[in-house]
Amino acid sequence: MPAPEILAALLIAAGALAATVRFVLLRRGWHGWALAGLSLASGLGLWLTLFPPAIPIGGETLLVATAETPPGTRAEPGERLVALPEAPKIPGAERVPDLATALRRHAQVQRLRIVGRGLIERDRDTPAGIAATFTPLRPPKGLIRLDPPAETPAGAVLTLAGEVAGLAGGSAELLDPAGQRVDARALGATGPFTLGAAARAPGLATFTLRLRGPDKAIVSDTPVPLRTLEERPLRALLIGAPSPEAKYLRRWAEDSGIDLKSRLDAGAGVDLGGDGVRIDPGSLAQSDILIIDDQALTALGGGGRAGLARAVASGLGVVVRMTGPLSASTRASWRDLGLAAEGGGEVAPVALPPLAPDAETLTARRGPPLPDATNAASSLDDPAPELGRWTLRTGPATVSAVTDAEGALIAGWQQRGLGRVAVWTLANSFALVLAGQQDRYAQWWSDTLNAVARPGSLFRPDVPALLQVGDRAVICGIAAGARVTGPDEAGVLLAIDPLAGARGCAAYWPQAAGEHQIVQPAPGGEQTFAFQVFPAASFASIRAAETGPATARWAAEQAATPAQSLPERRSAAWPYFLVWLLVSGALWLAERRLRRAS
Repeated sequence: MPAPEILAALLIAAGALAATVRFVLLRRGWHGWALAGLSLASGLGLWLTLFPPAIPIGGETLLVATAETPPGTRAEPGERLVALPEAPKIPGAERVPDLATALRRHAQVQRLRIVGRGLIERDRDTPAGIAATFTPLRPPKGLIRLDPPAETPAGAVLTLAGEVAGLAGGSAELLDPAGQRVDARALGATGPFTLGAAARAPGLATFTLRLRGPDKAIVSDTPVPLRTLEERPLRALLIGAPSPEAKYLRRWAEDSGIDLKSRLDAGAGVDLGGDGVRIDPGSLAQSDILIIDDQALTALGGGGRAGLARAVASGLGVVVRMTGPLSASTRASWRDLGLAAEGGGEVAPVALPPLAPDAETLTARRGPPLPDATNAASSLDDPAPELGRWTLRTGPATVSAVTDAEGALIAGWQQRGLGRVAVWTLANSFALVLAGQQDRYAQWWSDTLNAVARPGSLFRPDVPALLQVGDRAVICGIAAGARVTGPDEAGVLLAIDPLAGARGCAAYWPQAAGEHQIVQPAPGGEQTFAFQVFPAASFASIRAAETGPATARWAAEQAATPAQSLPERRSAAWPYFLVWLLVSGALWLAERRLRRAS
């Protein structure tokens, strides 16, 4: 059976059409057509009186005030104003603890309009389900991005990067925990910068990033966390022919505490290394890294390289040191290890960056001299040594470990299974030591070996580096029973999220600044991992700069989702009844006049 609306429409349409035909046939001309039109309008009015059209319920816009919203913000007609906890005091705004609460309280709203700095991560976790609009504010003046140093072995060089806004002509300085400047950079119009220093004592430390304006006034001091690792000595094997490069490499390894064993073949079975090193599965499994020159790699033969490739797949790191142009046989031996490269037949000069911006920074970076050290270190004014590198063409799978001042590859690695294979393109890096640049020599080799060495087995959960009091931290790489102990020694058991799967993740909200520890049960006792929590607003400008673009992306995603269907209700029938009554009355009067005229 048809719906009542359809049945009524059919009956009314039939009657209206019959009346229309009658009027047209009864009186030709415009009078007949006018009566026909009134008949059709009367039928439509009757149908709308019986079945008024549905109208949506609600449709308001929720005006969401966030941080830096102007206090004079007012809701426009059709808007409802709510203020999140970060927003300033706004007259007439309803305070809500988060966006989800606001959406639950006002389920009738169909749009969001976000004003101010934007939504923090708490409110961007879940979609709103309705369209949203947001226009980001300009980035705040000062530090807008900070990439803190990764975990750094003791004695290696730490590197941090960042970006500033509105400080062209100023400077960025890195201060050690004692407050001594260890590096500095001038800031240009674009704002990115990179700073470095030596990582000394193992453990947690806090450096300071100081920004100065063009007038040298201090703009901000931002804490920079550093974790310096105290690991077991790196176990390395050195294979090749006797050469100055091998001599200074052995000396550096000994000074750095690396457990190095070498085999330097002088011909006729003479080994100048003196350690009786054998390249077999046992010795490779007990090593973290193998440094081998290209000629020694070729001399291993296909079987030896196949065994070496299996060791790399199991986690061993290999550094292939170039001693001459890349020949066809050398390229084939590289391919056996999964190392792909072309070119390598020409030598290009190496562009060396300055040792430091000034002599004071160079002194601070090198630290106090050792008691038995000589005055062989070069000064800032000494000429740079002439170095040459073999020009290689590598694909996108190669990751740079060391580059020169112009970005040319000095050392780069490729992943192969659990291990990595790197190539060292300098033929005479020992010239750095002869020129008094031992620190640069040590940094380059340290960066290369740390990039490819067999990964360690220390307990290292994934914790956000820039963590403030009150932040929601997602800690991964933990197991059931893990807990966090704060500075007040109060322990909080971490609840593993079952949806995280094998990653083992849990949420944690630190309530106090200072050093925290993750304690996790282990077969041999307990594993611990320390991390720093900084006071609230320590990274305010960084968070503010991140919030705007993140909110804009979030808002665009909401607009891309299908809008919710609005609930509907029938509109009032009386306006349509009045229209029908007036039209019907006019039709009656016109019909009477027509009959009299007939």
